[in-house]
Order: sequence, then structure tokens, then C-alpha cells
Amino acid sequence: MASTHARAAGLLTLAPAAPAQLLDELRTLVTITRTHERDIRVRQVYVRIDGGARVALLFGESFTLEVRPGTHRLRVHNTLFWKNIAFHMEAGEHLEFVLINRGGRFTFPLVALMGVAPLYLSVERRSLR
Repeated sequence: MASTHARAAGLLTLAPAAPAQLLDELRTLVTITRTHERDIRVRQVYVRIDGGARVALLFGESFTLEVRPGTHRLRVHNTLFWKNIAFHMEAGEHLEFVLINRGGRFTFPLVALMGVAPLYLSVERRSLR
């Protein structure tokens, strides 16, 4: 049976609690952001991690979610293009996914001609810790 006690100099003492900084270092975080300079800055991008709540991100917005270590699935879409990204997290890791709603080669000519055009979706993964 494991004990939270330690023996020091023949006396039975309680082991010190884990410092708050150590607990913060073990948190596993995912940050989703939409702040890239190539983003076309219109329309929302919808995000869902592991079947959780769906979040709509506009340009300039971001959010951070604490997850358990292990394998996860990120699903993002802009109603036209969908991305499903599997990723693995270790304890204490912090990943950032940068979402970019961008125009393609013919986006601006199509907007000028027809008033609408497809917006492509890119996702960049960065390790913050």
C-alpha cells in the first residue's frame, strides 16, 4: 500500500505537496488560433476536438483546451473544405494549431466576376512546449 509519508531522521513526516509550478508543467494543452497574416479574415472556421463542443472561430480569435495525454482528433471546416487531423499528446505538451482561411489562385478574379469564390483551409501545427 502506497503512503504519502516519508521518514526523515527517524521521524515520520508528511511528504510535501507538489508545487503548483510542477502541476502546471504537467498540464496537456491544445491551442487553436486564427491569427495568421495570410488569413483572408472573412467567414468563420468551425473546430471540434474529440467530438467535444463545436467552436466557431472568426479571424483574430483563439482558445485553449486542456486535454488528457494520448491520441486525439481535430476536425476543422469552413463549410466547404474539411480537415481531420489525428495527433498524439504527451503529458506536459502544449500544441498550437493555426487555422488559415485563405484564398486560392483564382479567388479574387472569381469574386470580381461572380461575387463568390472558394476559400481554402490550411492548418499549421506548432509545438509550444
